[in-house]
Amino acid sequence: MPANRYNSGNLLKGATGMARRRRKRPIYSNTYIKRRRIWMVVGVLLAVTLVALGGWLWTQRKTGVAKYPVRGVVLSQSDGSADFQALQSSGVAFVYLKSTQGASFFDDSFATNYQQASGSGLEVGVYHYFSFDSDPGAQADYFAEKVGKNIGTLPIGLRVVFYGGYADHPPKPAVLKAKVQAFIVELRRYTTRPLVLMGSPTALGELKGLDRSAKRWVISGGRPRFDGAAFWQDGTLTAAGTAYTAVAFMGSKQALKAAGE
Repeated sequence: MPANRYNSGNLLKGATGMARRRRKRPIYSNTYIKRRRIWMVVGVLLAVTLVALGGWLWTQRKTGVAKYPVRGVVLSQSDGSADFQALQSSGVAFVYLKSTQGASFFDDSFATNYQQASGSGLEVGVYHYFSFDSDPGAQADYFAEKVGKNIGTLPIGLRVVFYGGYADHPPKPAVLKAKVQAFIVELRRYTTRPLVLMGSPTALGELKGLDRSAKRWVISGGRPRFDGAAFWQDGTLTAAGTAYTAVAFMGSKQALKAAGE
C-alpha cells in the first residue's frame, strides 16, 4: 500500500509538471511568433526602402549629354522668351540661336535672343537651317544679309536635316554635297569664321569629306561615334522650369572658345 501511495504521488506530480509545461509552451510560442512578425515587417520595410533608394539613384544618374561638363542649348522662336541668366546659373556654357532658314525665313526671336545672350556671359553661336528647295547661294546671301556682324563667338552652324518628304526620299549624296558646298563657297565671301555641320549621322555621313576643317554636330539618341564629332545634341535641359533642346560640347571650355577662332 505505501508503495502504491508513493507511485500515485509520483504520477500526480508528473501530471502536474506536464500540465505546467503545456501551459508554458504557448507563452514561448507567442513570443516567437511576435518576434518573427516584427522581423518580417522590418525586412519588408528595408526592401521597400532599398527599392526606393535604387529608383532615386537611377533617376539621378547622369546620362547622355548630361555626362559632359560643357553643355548648351539650341533656341529658336518656337522656344519663346528665354531667361539667359537662369540658363547660365543652371550650368549652361553656350547657346546656339537659329537665324535663318532657306532664302526667305528669318527667325522672329533672333535679334532679341542675340542681344540678351551676348550680354549674359554665355558663348553664342548662330546657325542657318539649310533648305533643299532654295538656291544654296541665295541662302548664304540671305543669311549674311540678315545676320550681319552678329555671328557670335562660336563656329557658324549649318543645319542639314532631311525634312518633310526628304525624310523618305533624301537628295542623292552627290547632289547634297554639291548644294552644301555651293552654300559654303558663297558664305566665304562674307566671313572666314569656322563652320560646324549639324545633322543626323546619316546626313553627316552623306557629307563626309566636305570641308574637313568644319566640325561636326551630331543629332542622335546615342553617343556619337563619328569622325570629327565635336557637338552632340540629344534630349532636353531644364532651366527655370523651361525645357530646352540640349547639346554638349565634347571637349573643354577652353576648346569651345577656341573653336570659333
